[in-house]
Amino acid sequence: MKDQYFPEETAFLEEARTRAEQGGLSVQAWREAYEKLVENYENLLKVVQVLTHQATQLESKLEKARAQLELQRKALASEVEGLEKQIQVQQKEVHKKAEERNVLYDRMERTRMMLIVLFAALLVIVAFMFYYLFVDTDKMINLVKKLRGLE
Repeated sequence: MKDQYFPEETAFLEEARTRAEQGGLSVQAWREAYEKLVENYENLLKVVQVLTHQATQLESKLEKARAQLELQRKALASEVEGLEKQIQVQQKEVHKKAEERNVLYDRMERTRMMLIVLFAALLVIVAFMFYYLFVDTDKMINLVKKLRGLE
């Protein structure tokens, strides 16, 4: 993996190890190797500086994106909380309306039963009146006299 990013430096390092193992280098060879080492170190330092700068920029962008995501997360959390409260209010309203509807249905049922009873009583009264008017008129006349106190 190091070879992929720093191939020249890796090759120089291998060459330096090989020379060190062989030994017997002259002062001139040491001087050339040292100059090459300084040159490679300078190049490597420049690459590291560029990479560090890029990493810093990327980290800054990442931090800004993270901060923006955090703001959006908070906004969404606030929105969700508001919607949950709204849902709770609507659920209470629906429950209240359902209770009101049930009360109205109960009233309607009682009223209907009362109307049925009144209609049945009226029907009985009308039936008796027809009976006494058309079938047994003598009893009707006597009943009316009793009610008026004529007898």
